[in-house]
Amino acid sequence: MANDDMKPEEAQLAIAKAAQMKPQVQAMRDRLRKMADDEEKGVQILASAIRRFLHQE
Repeated sequence: MANDDMKPEEAQLAIAKAAQMKPQVQAMRDRLRKMADDEEKGVQILASAIRRFLHQE
């Protein structure tokens, strides 16, 4: 049930919620942001990774 077409605002909200639950999310966000060419794509990659991570638990 992954939605890779998440809007940037939705991605930011998902990231903020995940960061509250898992402190390591912020560190991963920073690393992914550096890896991505642009901010929006980096946020989408991170949101997708967070969804996968949360569904594994």
